Amino acid sequence: MTDNSGSHHHMISRIREQWAHLTDEDVHEGMRHREHFLERLRHRHNLGFDEAEAQLREFEEKNPAFFFEKS
Repeated sequence: MTDNSGSHHHMISRIREQWAHLTDEDVHEGMRHREHFLERLRHRHNLGFDEAEAQLREFEEKNPAFFFEKS
C-alpha cells in the first residue's frame, strides 16, 4: 500500500466493494501478505484457488497503486 493515509482508506473501500464478505481484519491482515489475502478471500467467498487468484489478479491490474507489503 502507499504511505498516503487517504489512498490507503480508499483502497480498503475498493477492496470491500469488490469482496463484501471480507472483514476489516481480513483486509488489514491480508494487505500484508498476498497469500493470506488469497486464503481469506477463498474462505469468505467460497472460491477455489484459481478463481480467487484470477479475481485478485484482475483487481491488481485495475488498481496499480495497490500492492502487498510482502509477497
